[in-house]
Amino acid sequence: MREAAVGCVAGVTGLAYWWEARQQGSSARSSFSIAARWSVVWLLIGLLPTALFGLLADADEASAYAAVYLIERALSIDNVFVFVVLIAAFELPRTEQSRLVSLASLFAFAVRAPAILVGVALFDAVHPIAYALGLLLLVLAWQTARAGSGHGHGSGRVVAALQRRLPVSEHVQRRWIVSRGDRRYATPALMCLIALVAADVAFAADSIPAGLAISHQLPVLLTANLFALLGLRPLYQLIVIARARLRYINQTIAVLLLLAALKLLSSDIVHVGPAASLIVVGTAFAIGAAVSLSARRA
Repeated sequence: MREAAVGCVAGVTGLAYWWEARQQGSSARSSFSIAARWSVVWLLIGLLPTALFGLLADADEASAYAAVYLIERALSIDNVFVFVVLIAAFELPRTEQSRLVSLASLFAFAVRAPAILVGVALFDAVHPIAYALGLLLLVLAWQTARAGSGHGHGSGRVVAALQRRLPVSEHVQRRWIVSRGDRRYATPALMCLIALVAADVAFAADSIPAGLAISHQLPVLLTANLFALLGLRPLYQLIVIARARLRYINQTIAVLLLLAALKLLSSDIVHVGPAASLIVVGTAFAIGAAVSLSARRA
């Protein structure tokens, strides 16, 4: 029964990823309706492991997964805004953009997983780390509320350093490296991929502490991060088409970070269970989206 449930979720995830990639690849331009539909599909697929954790563990772990996944998903929106800015700066063709976002997501998970392992080990070994993470989240919440729609300064430094040290081809090609005579040149696609992964690493400083504020169960954190990253491709297409509709996304993310910080800092005084965290995170995200859409219509 348990093996069948895990296989079912894995099968649905793989089929959806292949189908969405095929649909995106068949058209040079993605419509708002297609991007919105796939964003919703991936949101729902990302919630499927909730049932698995309920079956394999208990209701508390299932609620913790759902809460961590929703907050990772919310934080990934700000990440995608930076993706939009970086890809636009490299002036890559639309047919290349989805491929880059997909590859960046996979590389980002490979980078995040060790960071999550270290974070869980520190949390279990040193209890005061909770207070350090709480203070970090307070600072990040303040910076996010004050910032514009993206704060990819970490990636900018990486890209500038690479441009100073590596010969870069001026032509956009599908390959990562091209040869001219006896010299090799990085293509803009490779530079952009490096910048996207660097951006995600910078944003992991937000998302990993936020996840640890809710749970420090390794399977919960890894699975939530994986499914949040799998849904970045349609989310990128959606935001490219409708950036102006999410006017208050930074404020929404700042509120989510603030709530996570307060939970960590008050952990010795007030115990907030996973179910309560899920309700609070979901409500805050829904209010932020509703206010953004209402402001758009006004």
